Amino acid sequence: MRSKSNRRIGRAATNLGIGVVGLVIVRLIVQGLPMFRDAGWIVQGKLSVVSAAMIVVDAMLLSVLVGFAIQVRAYLLDCFVEVPAMGTMAACLVLLICTGIAYTDFKVLINAWPSIKQLYIWSFFTIAALLVAQITVLLFQNRDRMAALVLHQPIPGPASKERLPDAAALNVR
Repeated sequence: MRSKSNRRIGRAATNLGIGVVGLVIVRLIVQGLPMFRDAGWIVQGKLSVVSAAMIVVDAMLLSVLVGFAIQVRAYLLDCFVEVPAMGTMAACLVLLICTGIAYTDFKVLINAWPSIKQLYIWSFFTIAALLVAQITVLLFQNRDRMAALVLHQPIPGPASKERLPDAAALNVR
């Protein structure tokens, strides 16, 4: 089982590397092609054809990262069965990084269409805040399990299955 998981994450990492390198090459080609530069502006003085093409390539790059996050989540679910939230936390972290990259890369859209500035900012803020909240909640819920895993101690059961001691066990009369 462990060998199969290791092969799966190795393949995911290789796919990530190929996807990133391939899209970086495409990005460099698009920036260097004279027809993209000569095509001019989509919004005069604010958004060029080259910038719009870069946005499209960057969006594809972000989709490669999201796909990798999904594969890492599945891998962590297999490897850390005792802490199933580990995969979700890792995926949320990668999505949070992607959100930051997208916010920075697509900011040129605000220059082209200033009327969308508040929507743009608050949309990305909401996504980031939700991801941070998800990571925080999962960390809080699973901190005891993660500590036990790190310290090589027995993993406690889920909180919902733990039973409170009854009166007979406490010898209460």
